[in-house]
Amino acid sequence: MRFVRAVLSAVVATLPVLVILLIPALVRGDVPGDSLAGIGGTLLNGAFIAAVILIPTVNGWLDPEVPDWTSATAMAATGRVWRHRIWLALLAVLALLAIFAAGQTAAYLLGQNSPAVVDGELDYSRFLAQELVVYLFGYVLSLTTYVLIIRVLARRT
Repeated sequence: MRFVRAVLSAVVATLPVLVILLIPALVRGDVPGDSLAGIGGTLLNGAFIAAVILIPTVNGWLDPEVPDWTSATAMAATGRVWRHRIWLALLAVLALLAIFAAGQTAAYLLGQNSPAVVDGELDYSRFLAQELVVYLFGYVLSLTTYVLIIRVLARRT
């Protein structure tokens, strides 16, 4: 049950990322018409960094463990982990990055086998499939792993 709540926390924390991912002009530079991929990339990175920072609070709200892990105390517990167990916290970030890279790779391979832009026209269903793979396997699963590891480390400080 804790895993399901962590997944829900990651989904809630990354909703702005999903909104950005669903707009082709913000994500792809090769779509017909005006492309805002530079702005979209910056927004996407900022939204993901904000999600990484806020995921403990969201998880504390959706899956509280009184008194150590609530929406009010989760950020402080995460800070203690980063101060006292820096190497393990860095390993949690490394796990986040590895899963994120795997999700990006899966979406890239899907895009190679089923390109979203065919003959100069965007096929939104193919685009949507690629972006949902990136979102679910890259963003949601990586943040789920991160928050579960940080939560376990916070319990031991």
